[in-house]
Amino acid sequence: MIIAFKTDVDGVLLACSTLKQHPDAELVFAKDRRELERKLTFSRNEDKEVLRLGFTPVVGTDKLVSEVLGKRPAKMSRTDTSPVQYIDLVLRHSKANPAELVRLIVSCNGSAGHLYTGKSKLARMYYNYMRDVTRAWQRMCMFARPDLVNGVMTVDIDSPHDVADIFCRWLAKKNPDIPVAVIFGNAAWVGNGELVGLDHFTKTAAAFVKSLHTSSSSNDDEIDKLWDVFYNSQMIESRRNRKLASKMQPKSSAGMSKMAKADRYKVERGISNCTLDRFVNDRCEASV
Repeated sequence: MIIAFKTDVDGVLLACSTLKQHPDAELVFAKDRRELERKLTFSRNEDKEVLRLGFTPVVGTDKLVSEVLGKRPAKMSRTDTSPVQYIDLVLRHSKANPAELVRLIVSCNGSAGHLYTGKSKLARMYYNYMRDVTRAWQRMCMFARPDLVNGVMTVDIDSPHDVADIFCRWLAKKNPDIPVAVIFGNAAWVGNGELVGLDHFTKTAAAFVKSLHTSSSSNDDEIDKLWDVFYNSQMIESRRNRKLASKMQPKSSAGMSKMAKADRYKVERGISNCTLDRFVNDRCEASV
């Protein structure tokens, strides 16, 4: 028997429930039906029965969680996520293997505490995966700085993990009166989309989001330059704490956005001498 499941929370829980009944079954996972059929074609196991799980809407996820992981799972700390969030975060990790995750959850025998307490090497590894993904999107909240262009708050991110939608939801919640867009590769997530004629939260092509604003206006560029001059002019070298600055702006965050990269450069190289006289002069030139 082959248990073919979709790589989302419902698919993983359904696969766990079925694997308990058929422990010798082979696990195959896919993001959608097209990918699944392609994998099944290459596997050449035409004589085996295939159970396709999670590719249609699932009702009763809470019941599935109780069946697979128990009613009141233990946690390592008060700040740990729920079992459903745990699975969701792990699946977003670049190194996670959904089939391996299913077998790990089944090995807990209904006690989700094993996922958090890390009593086995595999459990510790996947717990760290969950924490890695959590830290990835939290660093974006701290360091990725969107640009406001033609009324759309847009940020282009780079991360090894699939966290663009989480960051977009956070950004939309913090800015409910303006449309926000998070571009990740060729895809983009749009929040508060009703303000630009889209659904409230939707996934679309990055090219479509970029078409909403052709390019930054000269006024935006001038404002950014003026802000940099003013920011630099207020720095007091004697009060500079490079060690703390490096800790608060780590290298891992430098590639999250253009502004974050500029900030990291200031941390590593320092800030050139600047006075308020230059700020006033640049402002006068910009107004001419």
